[in-house]
Amino acid sequence: MSDDRPSITVLMGVHNGLPYLNQAVKSVLDQTFSDFEFLIIDDASTDGSLEVLRKWRRQDSRIRIITNEKNRGLGYVLSEGAKEANAPLIARMDADDVAVKDRLEAQKEYMLRHPSVDVLGGWAEECNEGGNVIGHRIYPVNHKEIVKLIWTNPIVHSSAVFRKKPILRIGGYNKKLRKRQDYELWFRCHNAGLRFANLPKTLIRYRYTDDHFRRNDWKVALRHVLVGWRGCYQVGAPAHAYLGVAFPLLRAMFPERLQKLLNNYMSSFDPRNS
Repeated sequence: MSDDRPSITVLMGVHNGLPYLNQAVKSVLDQTFSDFEFLIIDDASTDGSLEVLRKWRRQDSRIRIITNEKNRGLGYVLSEGAKEANAPLIARMDADDVAVKDRLEAQKEYMLRHPSVDVLGGWAEECNEGGNVIGHRIYPVNHKEIVKLIWTNPIVHSSAVFRKKPILRIGGYNKKLRKRQDYELWFRCHNAGLRFANLPKTLIRYRYTDDHFRRNDWKVALRHVLVGWRGCYQVGAPAHAYLGVAFPLLRAMFPERLQKLLNNYMSSFDPRNS
């Protein structure tokens, strides 16, 4: 590969990304750090997302679009995207989130100064449909504390930057997982001895909409539990971790209104925020 390759590949999967897609794309293109390629894989969108992406590509040559003829799921998209990336660092981005302006600059600088770190996340603001801040995700920052809580998924996926080579060496994303592909990947990173860190800084505005609980029904919750329990066993997590992993499935058994109340109540016990 030539020396003129970009420093970072921003990797985003899109399936019916409207109405937030424009905000997500613009937040990447407006970064203070500019030496990146923006690899976007459209996973057979039917809402006009691909036309929006093509419009952006005509305006900015850093955008590269790959299209799937049929919907394959985010696990497949990210697995293929990581292999397609031209840069040694891959930054994840979701089609409904917003990156803060210096996100890539801060993460690039950190990864240069800390060559032993393989996966770097950061803090996040939770925002509603209108972009108003409704919560914060302030997670542990050092490797020791992160791995102690690896069963809680203490890396915000859309804030993560990781080194391409070690991630591909351990198999990359699981193609079969449409949900919780990050959760499963972090367990494997831990098992392979990769090192984590979180920047003590808000890097992403994470979209938390009213349909969150509809999208994360009991089937998704069950997948979360199965991935989590398998991971807990592999890393030798304490007994209470198994109970914590099961909470999303318990929550999914309640009506949506009660799910929100239960989620708000239990958030005060989240060990990641302690």
